[in-house]
Amino acid sequence: MLTLGYWKIRGLAANIRYQLAYSGVEYEMIEYEQKGTAPNFDSTSWFGVKHDLGFDFPNLPYLIDGDLKMTETLAIHRYIADRYKPELLGSDPLVRARVSMVEGVLLGLKNAVTGPCYASRDKAKITTAIKSTVPIVVKYMGESRFLCGDELTYMDFYFFELVQLILMLHPTLYEEYPSLKAYSTSMRHLPGLKGYLDNPESVDNNRDFNNVCAFISGNAKFC
Repeated sequence: MLTLGYWKIRGLAANIRYQLAYSGVEYEMIEYEQKGTAPNFDSTSWFGVKHDLGFDFPNLPYLIDGDLKMTETLAIHRYIADRYKPELLGSDPLVRARVSMVEGVLLGLKNAVTGPCYASRDKAKITTAIKSTVPIVVKYMGESRFLCGDELTYMDFYFFELVQLILMLHPTLYEEYPSLKAYSTSMRHLPGLKGYLDNPESVDNNRDFNNVCAFISGNAKFC
């Protein structure tokens, strides 16, 4: 059985859990909890063991599959796709190229909206990032059902969770970009994922987006 390790939040693990749910893969979840209050936040649950678990590049999230121990979010997404549903990698070189191209854009957007949450309660930088990048991504998607066309890929699970985060930070997102609401509806009704999201006991229905040290976090919410 796979083991997925991450902080006790949604963060960068929710998207991986979505892909696992869609793929029908059972796994063990190990969560590390940041505790305490400012300025004495305690993260030793992870940093106390970080270098003792045998990872080449110790980080969160991590995935263990037998003798394989790996880190890095998108590498984990690709591995899960390759192992369980190769079609999620893209059906041909053109689709795979589109997926690879949009990866960097979405990672940049994720960092641009998450970083300021940990810096202050000022959403100005977050708003700037949303307004500068989201319209470009929406235009890139066009009328396609999914991120890179009409076939689902592993990056859709990453983007779906990013949309949920942005919606929490920018509640008018769906009004400004109705296609993202339609996209979220398509995603949340995927086989396997729908059951996971509809289950009130699912991890991501009971976790905040960010760690306790963040100024902006928000409760779990799916729209």
